[in-house]
Amino acid sequence: MKTRIGLIGPRDSVRRILDAGSRYESTVEFVTSVYERKEESVGLAIALDREVDAILFSGIIPYKLVSYANVTDKPCLYLPRVGTCIVKALWDMRDAGESFDRISVDSIDRETLEETAEELGFRFGNLEIVEYEEGTSYEELAEMHARLIAEGRVDAALTGLTKTHDILRARGLRCHKVYPTKYIIRDTIQKAVYISEKNKFRAYQIAVTILKLRETGRNPVSEYGFLRLRNEFERLMIDYAKRVLGSVFPSGHDKYLLFATRGSMEDEAGLETLLESAERAGIDFCAGLGYGTTAFNAESNARKALDRAKATEGCNLYSVDVDGEIIGPVSAEARSFRYSLAETDAEVRAVSAATGLSAAYVTKIRSLVRMAGKDRFDVEEFAAGLDISERSARRILGGIASAGKAVVVAMESRSKTGRPRRLYEIRL
Repeated sequence: MKTRIGLIGPRDSVRRILDAGSRYESTVEFVTSVYERKEESVGLAIALDREVDAILFSGIIPYKLVSYANVTDKPCLYLPRVGTCIVKALWDMRDAGESFDRISVDSIDRETLEETAEELGFRFGNLEIVEYEEGTSYEELAEMHARLIAEGRVDAALTGLTKTHDILRARGLRCHKVYPTKYIIRDTIQKAVYISEKNKFRAYQIAVTILKLRETGRNPVSEYGFLRLRNEFERLMIDYAKRVLGSVFPSGHDKYLLFATRGSMEDEAGLETLLESAERAGIDFCAGLGYGTTAFNAESNARKALDRAKATEGCNLYSVDVDGEIIGPVSAEARSFRYSLAETDAEVRAVSAATGLSAAYVTKIRSLVRMAGKDRFDVEEFAAGLDISERSARRILGGIASAGKAVVVAMESRSKTGRPRRLYEIRL
């Protein structure tokens, strides 16, 4: 399966990235999003979030805008502008017979430029570094360069921003665009692929949860009362196991082991439901969640986490990561606010209105897509994932498709004589 990398940047920069990255076409699929102004990068990143494994930005400014907005949990990288990036611009100026030793430059720091010039055996007559921040407009940055030219301090401007370059050229001023080198583009693409593959491997790590019923506190200590609560708790865990695509097994009188993958366990809504359902039923339990590359390692971490949880009152869970990092306690109260945010998310509500499904059900379908690691399902797979009948699954998929949130992408047959099945691509 190819690594899907989203590209965000102005048209000329995206075109250069695609050209330099063409050698990876057998392993990488690029999904491009072009903007006119850098402020559009946040919306483009939101749109790409569920379609790609990583997002590559043409420069540090759109990267910072998206990072500060905190709208995606996908790995984000940007193409840095290093000293060697100005070499082509300087050579183009020299070949055109233009003076190129008195320049103003943005996007690259002074020390880097001076070191590059020293390695080339070149000395600047005057080098002006134009500092700017994420909020600086293209027009403001162009004015900074233009002022230096008007004052006679420099003869030309070098900028890493396409729009600023176009503004200066339209004013008849000498300006050249600074692009990342092909080496930098290819090196960054390789990093994006590596990080994406590492994250995929992380999602498929083994997750073991050990859940323990408490025999004190709110839980009755009589044998009959405890048996009744244990039966109710088993019912809740079976429902939870279905949500996270896992398997649950009893372990002694009051413990249960749940096996799943990290990707499915990191879905918040499932654990939220288990904690709140236990609270409502008056069931007091604690749990330890462990991650590992082997079942033994994951279970060992789960037991360490459970020891912490047992020392904390109320329904709660601790987790221990592969590297030993401990997180907790997680409880119904701590998670309810996050869950309510998902329920009122503007996009979820918009999809809910378009499809006629409840916001909670839209969130559930999105969780299925995220946990399964794919967005294409036939009716049988969709029904099994949501624990509903195939008839209901067919009706829901049809409704989502009618609302433009899913499309039929293929008709497949599992046998030569079998009835073709529809494959739906869900686009929530």
